[in-house]
Amino acid sequence: MMQGAMKADATAQKAGNGRLIDWCTGPFDARGVRPLAARHRLPELDLFNDEALIDMLDRYPRNRLQAWTMGTDPMHREDWQPVDTTDVSGKDLLAAVKSGRIWYNILRLDLFDRRYRDIVNQLYSEMAEASPGFTPVSTVGTLLLSSPNAMVYYHADGPPTTLFHIRGHKRMWIYPMKDRFVSQQLLEEIFGSAMDEEIPYSPDFDKSADVFDLSPGDLVWWPQNAPHRIENLDTLNVSLSTRYHTEASERRKLVYNANRFFRRKLGWRQLSVNESGLASFVKCFSYRLCRRAGWDNKTEGYVYKAKVRVDPNGNLGLSPLAEPVTPPFSR
Repeated sequence: MMQGAMKADATAQKAGNGRLIDWCTGPFDARGVRPLAARHRLPELDLFNDEALIDMLDRYPRNRLQAWTMGTDPMHREDWQPVDTTDVSGKDLLAAVKSGRIWYNILRLDLFDRRYRDIVNQLYSEMAEASPGFTPVSTVGTLLLSSPNAMVYYHADGPPTTLFHIRGHKRMWIYPMKDRFVSQQLLEEIFGSAMDEEIPYSPDFDKSADVFDLSPGDLVWWPQNAPHRIENLDTLNVSLSTRYHTEASERRKLVYNANRFFRRKLGWRQLSVNESGLASFVKCFSYRLCRRAGWDNKTEGYVYKAKVRVDPNGNLGLSPLAEPVTPPFSR
């Protein structure tokens, strides 16, 4: 493991005097309200070729590997369906995603392999250096492997996110963080883990989107909670998706969770999303007291049922199951 970390670091050192990010469109501003693009050097590392991916997939715990399939119409988000990966080899997982219609979220890869942890640490160290005052309290790395022409439906993430694209080509639409595109109540449910991140979409929204055509080495950062969607072009895609938490992002999460609590428990309707000021402080402090008293019922989370299993010889890289099963990541 340490030898691999040293190898990755040596590769990074060779590329651009050790720096991994070039802010070619201006300095990074973590408080910005519009998406930002840049270039990075992760494709130069030896951690994302087929051999490395197969080795990683063979060793990676299946309960942290989310597998999904989807339809072809961005309006039909109900077509996003879980896929079973039980006992499928790394070689077959990669073969299926190359030829099928599959999306893998390899969750928390940074916890599994120190080489990826070191990469995430360096990326955010450079981002903090580029944006004074940007001091994440934690960062998370998830590797995305996805099929040619696969898509991710319109959705909004809770934590702030940055995408480092490594292999293949994809198109990404990022929309303004306004109530028209994602309502306050939907964000409350997302922050409260009471629903998935997919939200209602209209093609008319695209007129207001920033559109990015991503190639290997492209980076996109967008403001927290800005809705977005993705469509792959006709190639296998590999990306490193990173989420981070700051004091400001945690304050926003607290505000939305407090609003959700008081909306559900007391029937309040006009709830401010202001993250500073006396009223916000009192509301959040009161919510914390209620939570400590056990009055905020925790959501049970999701239990998914898969009707298909990864199969590189099957149609779209899948084969039907005789009976629905709970995939490993949902157990």
